[in-house]
Amino acid sequence: MVARSRAGGGGTDQDGPRGRAPERGRDKLAQFLLAGALGVFVAVGISACNTNPHAADVPPPSTVEQQAGPGQTPDNASSEHHTKQKPGIQLPNTIQVLYATTPAFQDLTHHIVLWNASQAYKAQYAAAYQPVTAATADLKRYWTGAGYAQAHGWAQNWIDTKHQPVGQAVLSNVSVESLTAEQATVGFCEDLAGVVRGDVLTHTPGKALQEHGTLGNRIVFTMVPTGSKGQWQVNAEAVTKASPLCPTPTEKRHRH
Repeated sequence: MVARSRAGGGGTDQDGPRGRAPERGRDKLAQFLLAGALGVFVAVGISACNTNPHAADVPPPSTVEQQAGPGQTPDNASSEHHTKQKPGIQLPNTIQVLYATTPAFQDLTHHIVLWNASQAYKAQYAAAYQPVTAATADLKRYWTGAGYAQAHGWAQNWIDTKHQPVGQAVLSNVSVESLTAEQATVGFCEDLAGVVRGDVLTHTPGKALQEHGTLGNRIVFTMVPTGSKGQWQVNAEAVTKASPLCPTPTEKRHRH
């Protein structure tokens, strides 16, 4: 397991995000999304149906106050199954974070940690859509220490190179690997075969971040409580590239 890097590794582009050029149909879709809405922030569309890869988002714990703070915006679900606003962050309409299956909750603390982990992951992508700096309120809310430096550096690289991730990131095999009062670790597999590198200046899509048929990366967040009720932050992020614990995109994208 090594420090988090979204470039290089199996099926990667060594000079940027990994993968080969997407198929023509997805190119057209990504180009349409880029041309119509680059830089515009709306809620991420996440279906509540339990079919891959459109399982429900991790919901906020109902017994814990998770109100958006200054500079934050509510996270809306735009599917037909979800009509009410819920606390959290907004994502640009050119990126979606979906789940292969809905993560299961063992107890309230377990639920709280998983929810904060999902918000931290989304905050990275939202930060990548800023015009100048990735230092957003949500990135600071859900990340800290070395973890914050990693997430900020990743998002800032997108900003500095005038590119944005476009498409659907699918998370699977989500689990809380350890949990104490002082620290938690959350692991999951990341499928980026449906995400391409969009050019902000030309509004055109580039290579996919992961080649189809390749193993996904296994991501592990190390998290610590902030002292505020129900709030945890990621203070370290690690990745096992092309992990045998992660299925290939084609294995996860079957429909029921």
